[in-house]
Amino acid sequence: MTSPFDSKNRVATLLDRAALCVVLLLLCVLFFYRLWRTSLASLLAGASLFVLVLLTLALFERRTLSLRDRLLRERIGGAIVLDELLLMPAARAAETVCALLADVLSAQTLDGACMRYEGETWLIRCAQCLQGSSASEGDVLAAHRARVEANADKCALVSTGGFSPTAGRAAEWMDPPVRLINGRQLASLAGRLHPATDEEIAAHARRARVPFSFSRIRALALSPAKLQRYLLCAFLLLLLYLVSGSLLTLLSCLLAFVLALLCRQENRRAFRL
Repeated sequence: MTSPFDSKNRVATLLDRAALCVVLLLLCVLFFYRLWRTSLASLLAGASLFVLVLLTLALFERRTLSLRDRLLRERIGGAIVLDELLLMPAARAAETVCALLADVLSAQTLDGACMRYEGETWLIRCAQCLQGSSASEGDVLAAHRARVEANADKCALVSTGGFSPTAGRAAEWMDPPVRLINGRQLASLAGRLHPATDEEIAAHARRARVPFSFSRIRALALSPAKLQRYLLCAFLLLLLYLVSGSLLTLLSCLLAFVLALLCRQENRRAFRL
């Protein structure tokens, strides 16, 4: 199987390896020549040491590439699991996370997203958050109320994103405390159990080359929340132009005003029942 890291130009790779081999051979020969002061014996011993060093480097490189390949598969596999959890219904997402944690901890799965671990019944809840967002203290309170309703001993709240500071304090304040597992920890656990295949790595690489489509960039740039910001920027730039008289400031002010008009027009056109 070809490693996904083997993407360097072939000519550059050959030149680098040839230069490295020449330097290593000269160093090996010079080492024995300094010891023995004889050319033929130093050449033979240096060539033998050179072959031994090459074999050692080849073995180290193979192990390094294998390790990096496994880590890449685990990282992409974890990211795929997080994306799938984000689009699942809430009950199914909690059951999926419960099954995942049961596999990791060698626990017994029960009905209703519960598992039996070390003689205690754990209720698993999943807060489905977008990347970069955090679960709030409301999610922690909902998880605690669900634990009481399910008559479970403890509760674990898993988030596909992160947790806000208030959520962390609320989890510690509960009795018993709610165990919080953020998206990074969940992706690491899921990646170990479900590493990505070659097809999934190729699909992830294609999406990474074009992370944003034109329609998505347009929707982000002309979102309703940006209208007031564009108008504020245009007003501040106009004040700066009146003070400095810079033509570049005036052009920036006109650009911000045009973006505000486009944003207003786009939101009016996009709204349909």
